Amino acid sequence: MTEAEITKQINSEMTSEQLADRWKPANTNSQNLTIEKLQSFLPKNSNTKVTQAVLDTINKVEQESGMSQELFEEQVCSYAHLIGPGISFEKLMNAIKFVTLRNVTGKQSNAYRIVFPNKSDELDARGATVDNFASMYASTKAVVEVQKLTMLGVNITHAPLRNQIIKKYVDLMNGIGAKPDDYVSPTVQLNATIAADEMTKMPEDNTIELKMGMSDSALEVQKDIAEQLRIMSQGQVASYAANRDISKVQRLNIVHEVEIND
Repeated sequence: MTEAEITKQINSEMTSEQLADRWKPANTNSQNLTIEKLQSFLPKNSNTKVTQAVLDTINKVEQESGMSQELFEEQVCSYAHLIGPGISFEKLMNAIKFVTLRNVTGKQSNAYRIVFPNKSDELDARGATVDNFASMYASTKAVVEVQKLTMLGVNITHAPLRNQIIKKYVDLMNGIGAKPDDYVSPTVQLNATIAADEMTKMPEDNTIELKMGMSDSALEVQKDIAEQLRIMSQGQVASYAANRDISKVQRLNIVHEVEIND
């Protein structure tokens, strides 16, 4: 398009929103999700359908919240199995944005304002506190489930990928390349063998946890003895206060019954 044509389009009756949408820069981080691709991540036998509105929300996340487009797309696909009773696509996407932004900003009230700008403006207008609503929203099912998944270590979430890496190392170790006729040099085979050995060997440092101390039954006996001594000492104090003979007060009065055979 020539400069004259661009100028003519700008001077036409298009709104500022239409112009911004027409000339917005291409998002290089997008994975070009389609309705069919996103639908494939849903649980089997799910009645939920992916709509164009869902894709539009995903494609606008970087503009509206500042989140990474690529990260958001990965999270929506990875957590799509949560969609079901109580969690819709909209609730899942809002929960992902809220959890991510809360971790970035350090305050859930800030995350709530970004995810729900209209609701936040309404609360401010009537003098309500956003913090209370942010706290209540943080305890909803979608947010709690997303938070659980974000707490999993990468060694768990990426376990299938690790298995693929090990298999690739083993193939290279055996001289198998990406194609049947690929040449795998001895150096590459040696490095693959070392890498596969490092990824599959058992930990060298084994830690054994020992519990040192008295058994539970011994502790119970000790508690009983302590309780008996406490009761006895109270009785001795009371006897001494009553001016009884000190020699009698000091007696423990412990009687042990034995059987005597003639």
